[in-house]
Amino acid sequence: MEGFKITILTVAGVLAVSSANASDNNRAIQQCLDSVGYDRTAPVEQRFDGVDITAAAKCYHDYKTKQEVAALENMRDFLAANPRYRYPGQSMNRCWGKEREMPFTSATISATPYGFTAGVSYKDTMPAGCYENGPWDNREGSHDYDG
Repeated sequence: MEGFKITILTVAGVLAVSSANASDNNRAIQQCLDSVGYDRTAPVEQRFDGVDITAAAKCYHDYKTKQEVAALENMRDFLAANPRYRYPGQSMNRCWGKEREMPFTSATISATPYGFTAGVSYKDTMPAGCYENGPWDNREGSHDYDG
């Protein structure tokens, strides 16, 4: 228990020192500690007296769960608008979901007394391919890249 208190005191000390430059994550931890009665002004040995660490942990877990749910919703939205990212190697495929042009007009195969004969009639010219200069993210209002 003594080692646990020292660890918690160390974490709390680091958080108190870094509060000026705290990230959102650190601010959430600080708010959760404050909500359960953590006193930064008390002597170090007394800061956790009467503090319910389990309640602080639950508070932070609830915050983190909300953050993860929001990130997952964003990922689902992104994949719905950009389905090519669901498949390995297709994120750079500019022709994803477009009809493919075949290089020939017709193909034949016929049986002969000596086996089979196959033939293909190729087109004289082929279109140049997909020249889509769309953004990486196809969602409305999300144009981070103009490639």
